[in-house]
Amino acid sequence: MFRSLRSFFYNRAANSGRKHPLYIVPTLDGLKVIALNITLLVIGLVYANNYVLLFNFVLFCLFLGSMFYTHFNLSGVRLESIQIPSFHAGEDSSAILHFSSSNAQGHYFIRPYFKSSLVRLNHFKETFPIRPDETTVVKVSLKGIKRGQDTIKSVYIETLFPFNFFRCFTFFNINQDIFIFPERSNLNIHEEVEVTDSRKEDGDDFYLRDYVPGDSLKRVDWKKLAQTNKWYTRQFQAHIPSPIMLILDKTPVEDTLKSISFSIHNLHQQNIKYGLKLGDSVLIAPENSPRHLTQCLRELARYHA
Repeated sequence: MFRSLRSFFYNRAANSGRKHPLYIVPTLDGLKVIALNITLLVIGLVYANNYVLLFNFVLFCLFLGSMFYTHFNLSGVRLESIQIPSFHAGEDSSAILHFSSSNAQGHYFIRPYFKSSLVRLNHFKETFPIRPDETTVVKVSLKGIKRGQDTIKSVYIETLFPFNFFRCFTFFNINQDIFIFPERSNLNIHEEVEVTDSRKEDGDDFYLRDYVPGDSLKRVDWKKLAQTNKWYTRQFQAHIPSPIMLILDKTPVEDTLKSISFSIHNLHQQNIKYGLKLGDSVLIAPENSPRHLTQCLRELARYHA
C-alpha cells in the first residue's frame, strides 16, 4: 500500500507540467514520529509534565530540522544526460547517468529511479553521492525482464537523508526509447535458407595448380594456358559463405525468436551475411554490419505475431 501511494505521488508529480520541482512527503517512519509527537504532547499537557513537554519539543525540532535538511540535500541536482542501453532479456546491463550540482555542499544518499515494464533495477535501494562542481557518473544496474520496446518518460531522483523521516524527490523528463531483445537460446527451431548470391562467390586470393579432369572450366586460367600451352586451375583460398535468411513461420513464437536471436549473433561473429523474415510483416535483406545487427534485433524485440 505504501509503495502504491508513492507511485501515485510520482505519477501526479510527473503530470504536473512543472519543471524539476522538489516534492517532500513524510515516510512511514516520519508518520510514526508525528504520532509520537502528538502522543507526547497530550501526555505532557494532561499530566503537566515539563520533562515530557521538553522532550516533545526537542523531538519536534529534530523532525522539522530533518525536513529542511532532506529538502536541502536534493536541492540543486541536475541530470545532464542518461544512456539506457539496449540488451537481451535475462541479461544484466547498466544505465549511465551524468549528474551535476549547484549545491556547494554536494549531495548524499541520492537514488535514481525510473519505471519500465521491460527492465528492473537490480539494486533497488542503492544510493550514490553527487559531488559539487564536477560531473558525477552514476551506473544503475539493470535486469532485462522481457523483450519489447518501451519509452522511459521520466527519471526520478530521491533522497531520504539524513534520518529517513522524509522523502524528497524530483523528476526529469527524458522520453527515451529502450529496446529489450529476445533471450539468446540455442534452440535451433527456426528455419534457415541459403540465398543465391549473384556476385562472385570465391575470394580474390588464389594459386595455380595442375588441371585435374573434372575441374570446372570456369576455374581454368586461360591466359596461362595461352602462354604455356599447359592447363592450370585457379584454386581459391577463401570462400565466402552464401547469405542466410532467418525465417519465423511457426509457433511457439517466443522460443523461435530466442533461437533466431542466438543465430543472428553467431552469424554476425562469423562474418556471414544474414537477413530476417518474420511472417509477412518484416523482411530485411542479408547484410553483415553492426548497424544491421541492431536493426534485426530491434525488429525481433518489437515483433507481434
